[in-house]
Amino acid sequence: MKLFDKDFEEIFYSQILSLLGGLVGGTLLAIYTNQLLMLPGMLILLPGFLEMRGNISGSFASRLSSGLFLGVINPKKYNTRIIRGNFIASFLLVILVTLALGIVAFAFSFFIFGIYAIKIIPMALLAGLLANLIEIPLALYMTFYLFRKGHDPNNIMGTIITTTGDVISIISLLITMVLV
Repeated sequence: MKLFDKDFEEIFYSQILSLLGGLVGGTLLAIYTNQLLMLPGMLILLPGFLEMRGNISGSFASRLSSGLFLGVINPKKYNTRIIRGNFIASFLLVILVTLALGIVAFAFSFFIFGIYAIKIIPMALLAGLLANLIEIPLALYMTFYLFRKGHDPNNIMGTIITTTGDVISIISLLITMVLV
């Protein structure tokens, strides 16, 4: 006799993964805090940037999962019109939201603190695109993989995407700071 059903186990293990990923992301953030604080406006940008990754990629995974369960999306075909449309929409959302976040961070830094740090705008945009180049394909392949293995992606993907998104976002911000 099983004490917990399959859904509970899937959710439980994904939450354990989320806790471990949160520790990794928090550790990265703690280690590189001094580098991140060197750029004015970063503390204004960071919360929205981290939250955006989970929201956009999580919505993408959720739409894929719904399509798989409804039979609208074939679990063996990645290159369909529905998937391409959602893929492109996710990238466009990242461009618009990171641009807006960068402008807000710049504006707050300039008008409130009197610091002119225009490079936060292209940095936010580049970091968002870099993180999305990893996160969106990961969401696509993990959703399909879990569905084909008999798991419910709705139970698992939210925590996986949020966790990987936090780690990938911090790493992409650090890489972008070196590049810009």
